[in-house]
Amino acid sequence: MFLLLLVFPSAFAQPLNDYILKEAYRYTSGRYVLSSTGCPEHLVYADDTILKKSASGTYCSGYTFTVFFNTMKEHHRFEGRSSDELRKIQKDWYGITRDATETQCLFVLEQQGWGRKIAFDEAQPGDFVQFWRNNQSGHSVIFLKWERDSTGHIIALTYRSSQLKTDGVGDRTEPIGTGPKDLNRNRIYLARLE
Repeated sequence: MFLLLLVFPSAFAQPLNDYILKEAYRYTSGRYVLSSTGCPEHLVYADDTILKKSASGTYCSGYTFTVFFNTMKEHHRFEGRSSDELRKIQKDWYGITRDATETQCLFVLEQQGWGRKIAFDEAQPGDFVQFWRNNQSGHSVIFLKWERDSTGHIIALTYRSSQLKTDGVGDRTEPIGTGPKDLNRNRIYLARLE
């Protein structure tokens, strides 16, 4: 008796968190500058430059997009995509398009079928995060861990990104709460690349 088994690529998709973290920690310096592409290196696909390296420094969206881009490229996940499609994906990741403004990285992963939304209790180091503070400022980051109080309640997020406080790429912890500079618990979007 023979059993025919059809295997669909998405059926056995594995999270790429370990690779994402490895890629994230390749970048250890640089200045924070909110201009240009924010990318720490040229992003090239099929001999076409999708984004040029920022000459003056990095910022959050450029840094996290670089980590995402290199992870996808290394795992051959862009095959069949045109350079124009990748440029559109970059605009969504940066929150430039109307549909992607709020959730950015989550929007890209869900829209393209590359990943899914993650609940707080499922979060793992290497997940992508778009969050907003109560003062309406936002940040694109890579999740490292939750900070908890003595009762186990999540009170802060530790992440890796490019920001002013670390003058470029570095790890940072920010509180989640009701203060104007605190993260808004209802506007923290976690996404896992699978």
